[in-house]
Amino acid sequence: MHARDRELLAGLSKMNSRIGSVTVELLTLQPNDVRYAAALRTLARQLAQVGAALARRAGELDGVDVDLVSLLDVPSEDTQRLNGAD
Repeated sequence: MHARDRELLAGLSKMNSRIGSVTVELLTLQPNDVRYAAALRTLARQLAQVGAALARRAGELDGVDVDLVSLLDVPSEDTQRLNGAD
């Protein structure tokens, strides 16, 4: 494994631990609260940044260039399963 990949995955691991604390914070805030909306945006931005970094690295490895916006529109297998598709 390349050092760069280790760093990328270590960053993902750190973010994963922060997601738990942000989720707990979101659970304690009122849905109409401005802080709630800000926390959702922060979480979305962080997840999108990590996703973009992972997609870029995958493209470097296999030469497949993926438009990051279109990546958001293609449901993953996990998303399809959650929505009841087999």
